Amino acid sequence: MKIRAFIALEIPDDSLSEILKIRDEKIGKIGNVRWEEKEKLHLTLKFLGDINSEMIGEYSNNLEKIIDAYDSLKLSFSEFGVFKRRDEYKILWIGLNENKKLLELANEIDVSFADFGFEKEKRNFKLHITLLRFRGYEDSEKIVSLTHVKLPVIEFKANTVTLFESKLLPSGSVYRSLKKFYLKN
Repeated sequence: MKIRAFIALEIPDDSLSEILKIRDEKIGKIGNVRWEEKEKLHLTLKFLGDINSEMIGEYSNNLEKIIDAYDSLKLSFSEFGVFKRRDEYKILWIGLNENKKLLELANEIDVSFADFGFEKEKRNFKLHITLLRFRGYEDSEKIVSLTHVKLPVIEFKANTVTLFESKLLPSGSVYRSLKKFYLKN
């Protein structure tokens, strides 16, 4: 059976709460906006797409070998930003300051999954967490004003990598944890 899957670094709940509080304080209540739910906020390390569910065990064994070599990651948020396509806003994100070990981890996962036949990522890895997918009817300018906000230093330790299933529903995507892996403390 085919399922849609991705690998992600989970962000501690209290750190996400701080970012969402800043977001809400800076732009207030805004209509016609469907923010990503806090429970769904993560840093995607590798999008797998449609996979054969019988391979989850092999993918998990592969991930476990990689994760076992890494310590918890000390990270911090950098800025709010947007991705655009043809002058249209597509995604509002919160970035992370560059972290060599996190980039190594993402690259190692990308390379190892190429051995399973997954295409290697062609774009540079952008350390970001998607906060909003623009649908075209939001007050874009008000939302994009977040990109001018100077963030306070918010540091945190991340130590959980999860293999997620993603189901696409009319109401949006729903994530289910298939397997969790823990970086060493």
